[in-house]
Amino acid sequence: MELPALEPKEVWKHFYTICSIPHPSHHEDAIVQALEAWAEDRGFHPKRDEHGNLIVRKAATPGKENSPGIILQCHVDMVPQASSSSAHDFSRDAIQPRLDPADGAWMTATGTTLGADNGIGMAMAMATMEDAGLVHGPLECVFTVNEEDGMSGAKNLKPGLLQGMVLLNLDGENERELTIGCAGSIRSVTRLSHAAEAAPASYAWYELRLSGLLGGHSGMDIDKGRANACLALARILDKTSQALCLRSLQGGTASNAIPREASAVIGVAEESKGALVQALDREALALKAELGATDPGLRLEINPAPSAPAALGPVASQGFLALLAGLPNGLYAMEHDMPNLVRSSSNLGMLKAGVSADSFSAEVLVMVRSSSDEDKESYATAVEQRFTDAEAAGWTITIERPSTTPAWSPNASSRLLALARRVYLEQRGEEPAVLSTHGGLECGIFRPRFPAWDMLSIGPTIQNPHSPDERLHIASVGRSYSYLKRLIEAI
Repeated sequence: MELPALEPKEVWKHFYTICSIPHPSHHEDAIVQALEAWAEDRGFHPKRDEHGNLIVRKAATPGKENSPGIILQCHVDMVPQASSSSAHDFSRDAIQPRLDPADGAWMTATGTTLGADNGIGMAMAMATMEDAGLVHGPLECVFTVNEEDGMSGAKNLKPGLLQGMVLLNLDGENERELTIGCAGSIRSVTRLSHAAEAAPASYAWYELRLSGLLGGHSGMDIDKGRANACLALARILDKTSQALCLRSLQGGTASNAIPREASAVIGVAEESKGALVQALDREALALKAELGATDPGLRLEINPAPSAPAALGPVASQGFLALLAGLPNGLYAMEHDMPNLVRSSSNLGMLKAGVSADSFSAEVLVMVRSSSDEDKESYATAVEQRFTDAEAAGWTITIERPSTTPAWSPNASSRLLALARRVYLEQRGEEPAVLSTHGGLECGIFRPRFPAWDMLSIGPTIQNPHSPDERLHIASVGRSYSYLKRLIEAI
């Protein structure tokens, strides 16, 4: 596949190479090895810590040895999301970047996430390190692992490995924004189990598939009103008012992505199957009309399925579907003093439920975000309590929190921020937007561990991250790269 020749060549060269190396979360070894070899070839003294984070260094330009040390920071993993028609294997297949067929000003991928989050940040860092004409103080770059599924790389970065005191996070997603704060998060995993029942031989079985939803980033897109496929399908089933048996229900692939597709296998008495199919069609059409402004492509496919020996009984199925349909999800509150910024939200990112032997088991992964650590805890507890309440109906419940991240509180008096605003104004002739993000950034992890660091997040413009509709604005890459180098020289 011939890739378009774009400027600045030094950045796009690295981005294309990054796309050619599979690097979903938890499978980053190949990309880290490639970065290590790149740094070794250029004398950047690579050092990998025991958690897989890679640190590279470049000495200061002569005469700039006493300038503040600068750390460029980006993460090496990407969210692996593919369209339903794609057979892409993220563990072995290269991402296929291409110009967006609908608008050639953007770069997208063929049927998958592009990985501009955070591949373009990596590419900019690499090109910056290579720039022999750049005048800079001591320069370091840290490539962290597993940002997208728990930020374990950032959490395990030990004090003393980095000497710089100014950190430029290259995970921003809007060229016009300087980000100085982010939401914290709690990932909550609930496991439920209930006795299954033998399915009557006379039951009719159907496979349902809900698709065509936009999905998106559970932080950046949570306020756009987009449907969650898992909860939407549960709602459709719950509203049919039919005595059905649930064999399976699943959807979603990541806690930080809004599910775009979901599927279920259900059984119903033979004499009720006509009424069930009519009710499903009716509820799907009603939901499509309700979501016409946000998810116009919603569609529900209903196909016959093989008979099943066991399933969740009708009463328990009704209770489980009602639990999901009523689960708090989406936007909770906006910031009081910043009405365009989400304060708190939650996202059911993954659901896997089905029968094994004589038991129906479910695993539900929810991510709660908030700029307030107190609110974050309160909302997570409220979601978990909804599941705990199901114990009264015969469910066995276990809940764990595999990861928690703190919010990064803005520092409006930051010296780095003042300098960054001045450099932006000089370059662009206008003031940048200075804000916090409802997305998660590793700066939130770094703040309590490295309190002396002055931090800022920047980057080119990315839309629809964490979905196959992800796209990168091409011209913004050159402007952001130029801005990054000007800022480094000004520090």
